[in-house]
Amino acid sequence: MSVTSVLQALSERGPGAVSLAYPKGRYRLHAMVTSAGYDECSGRSYDWDGLKRGEVPFVLLQHTIAGTGRLRYENRQFTLRPGQTMLLNFPHDNRYWLERNKSWEFLWICLNGREVLRMWQELKAVGPVVELPETSLHRLVETCLAVLDGTVTTPAQASVLAYSMAMQLADDLLAWGAVRTASKRPAAIERAISLIHGNPAEFLDVERLARASGYSRYHFSRLFEQHEGISPARFLLRLRMEEASRLLRLEEGSIKAVAQRCGFVDANYFTKVFRRFFGITPRDFRRSGMFNGAPPTSPG
Repeated sequence: MSVTSVLQALSERGPGAVSLAYPKGRYRLHAMVTSAGYDECSGRSYDWDGLKRGEVPFVLLQHTIAGTGRLRYENRQFTLRPGQTMLLNFPHDNRYWLERNKSWEFLWICLNGREVLRMWQELKAVGPVVELPETSLHRLVETCLAVLDGTVTTPAQASVLAYSMAMQLADDLLAWGAVRTASKRPAAIERAISLIHGNPAEFLDVERLARASGYSRYHFSRLFEQHEGISPARFLLRLRMEEASRLLRLEEGSIKAVAQRCGFVDANYFTKVFRRFFGITPRDFRRSGMFNGAPPTSPG
């Protein structure tokens, strides 16, 4: 179903909300949906203060479908318009409300759990008001419908929905994963990236990339991050780590040889960086096999 279709299904249900409260059991789940709902506010009071919602930490996604709402986030003011979504955490210095003689149609989901809260520390940098890509908006509406329709009946199901929602937001809003290339790169950035791809085993730093681009280091770094979503140093590191993981999976060379082919002179330093990046040493990465899609085929 399209986003329009699921929003229509939500509207046809009418205003409503469902809370999911489960007793603490043997298994501690680190992501959880706690409530979801849909509302149409008009001619009545609607006002929430982020410092008066208790001490238990949680997060809120509230998407405006029609009408307008107001948000004060710390010292900034926002008018929430159709298509915009609030990403808020609590307790926090925020307030959102409906102005007199206005209307506001919206849906919301509240989440908590350690993993959700950790991810929100990253998402705060792009909020508190965003326009969600269609993938995240579709996931948001479908999650809300699932809770309202009563299909979420166990803690595990609520946890899957919460984690999936948080990861979809991260995938759509944060600069990680594949480099986004929707917009045409300036020639200066293209020269720098070509240099990186063409010399994976050579030591490259931001200073050399800046010279290749024809800009000062400061201007190059600012332009690079503007177009690629991450700093040039992080981009370079990510490509090195991706190449290292590929070599460890597909070839049998020593860790030192892999390090050198990825631009690291010191194998011990390479191991330290690799572990910080992937959470596992290069040796364990190769030995465990958990990152291999299938065992390598024997040469014919």
